[in-house]
Amino acid sequence: MGDFQGFDLVRVRELAGHLDSVAGSIVPMHRRLSQILEAAAADMAPQKASTSPELQPLVDHPGVPVATGGIPISRTYGIPTGYLPGPRTQGEALAGGPLPGSVDPFLRRTAADILARCDRLEQVRKAAPPSVELDAGALLAADPVNLNAVPKPNAGEQAVSTWWAGLAPAQREQYLYLKPEALQTLRGLPTDVLQRATQLAYFKVVPYKTSSHESSGGGKLSIFFAELGQGFALRTEQMNDGTYRVTMISNAQEGLKLDEKLKLGGAMKFEIGDTWSFKSKAEAEKLQKDLSEAFRLHTAQYLSPAGWLWAKARLPQVLERIGQPKIKTRTVNAEANAAANITGVTPGIKFSSNLSAITSTMDPLRPTETLSREFTVEPSLARGKVLQIEGSKVLGGAIQVVRDKNNPDPNTNITTVRLIQTVEGKLGGSFSGELGDKKAGLSGSYREGGNDTHVVTVNVPISTTPEEQTAARKWLKTPMTSMLSRPAVPSDPPAPTGDLFSRLAHTRGQVSAVSYKGHASELKLGGKLTIEGIPIGLEGTVTGKHDRITDQRYLGAPDPVTGRRTFVPVN
Repeated sequence: MGDFQGFDLVRVRELAGHLDSVAGSIVPMHRRLSQILEAAAADMAPQKASTSPELQPLVDHPGVPVATGGIPISRTYGIPTGYLPGPRTQGEALAGGPLPGSVDPFLRRTAADILARCDRLEQVRKAAPPSVELDAGALLAADPVNLNAVPKPNAGEQAVSTWWAGLAPAQREQYLYLKPEALQTLRGLPTDVLQRATQLAYFKVVPYKTSSHESSGGGKLSIFFAELGQGFALRTEQMNDGTYRVTMISNAQEGLKLDEKLKLGGAMKFEIGDTWSFKSKAEAEKLQKDLSEAFRLHTAQYLSPAGWLWAKARLPQVLERIGQPKIKTRTVNAEANAAANITGVTPGIKFSSNLSAITSTMDPLRPTETLSREFTVEPSLARGKVLQIEGSKVLGGAIQVVRDKNNPDPNTNITTVRLIQTVEGKLGGSFSGELGDKKAGLSGSYREGGNDTHVVTVNVPISTTPEEQTAARKWLKTPMTSMLSRPAVPSDPPAPTGDLFSRLAHTRGQVSAVSYKGHASELKLGGKLTIEGIPIGLEGTVTGKHDRITDQRYLGAPDPVTGRRTFVPVN
């Protein structure tokens, strides 16, 4: 990130804090002095109570210019020149109320203005490459620009050229480093500026969710050691480009519970997910209502003849409104778990592996097929029996290869290789209980807790050249565990003799690092019954979870001098 020479930003922020602190204490003194001068002026009329230019505004009438229109800032704080804006006339000072109170908002506005300029200066510093030297004084003196005030892409070349020419150099730096994705669409900018903005914007644009909400439910039947289950989920996600995605998921599960005491088990799960994409939240909410209605109609047709007739009349209309999904996902999941109770403490571990096939028509002209391989490891620890405190750490990773669906040749159709690494920490509590005996009984549990998740995504586009296609296939043959054993963020430039895929990841890879904070709850109700020695169990589950983004960064463009790439906060 860019750096400043001979500039102490910390002391500038201290100055703003001092101004804000003194604002509250100066008002009583100012009020008392004003009262004394006003009383003296009344006694000495028509003579003036004071001829001092510093005190004169206290007894002058509104509209008289104030002698000092701004507050000079000492060079001690690193600001080379200039004054910060202040009220120019006594009328402006009095506009907010009695004169003594005018000092307080003025100083507070000045402090807030300093902090806003410092914040913008920090944003530019973090977004600029490390080798770029920034003029901190000029950046601080320049008003923070409105980053959304960029001309529209269809603005004429002359209008764009005039707009750019009217900006100070420090204002141009704000737009270039903080809003390159808007500049790259403009015709009329200097060629070097347009090229630089295009490069910076390329690395900044990485799709990810900013928040999500999911509700799900399901049931499970167990006979002896076998378990059969079925469930559904409805997920809504807001993406960083402002769009919304709604996903409907249905799944079926077959599993074994090998040892009740040691809680050994395993399962195979088959999952189908359909995703629709919308530009507005209202459109997404409308689809959710249609999906809910379709589910009710589908269920009603099996309950009664009247329900069948109602579903036959209404269901085709609802399905037509729903339309075809943009993304279709088919997943096979294998899971194994083990846990043991040791004097009130229950350590456990769960392994799972997914294989997913994803078909996307987000770009109708270039549909894609993605094969995703994923695995997770989740060690956990719980303490207590009826009331439990639970904690776990989920370590996961996925390797995805995206292929052009229009090209059937597997040797030339790779478009993207994607690596996703996830670390999730969970902490929560649960309450559970049972009624009955070994032959028959009821059970239930409620679990609630929070989680913190960090996701790093490395997206490497691959061209159609034989060299890059071969490099991608070679990299994909590397054992998955070795690829995900450490973060594969291409920060440092690889050696000239390094493999081609590593060079592509560094020069072309788009990388995002996103953190989320979430909350989840789960309610389970079950029953068991033994009939002629055959144990039968039923269990129903309802869950809900949501998360929101807490930090979002992307790996910036390679530094033009050192070649190193650093993470940049998303503004």
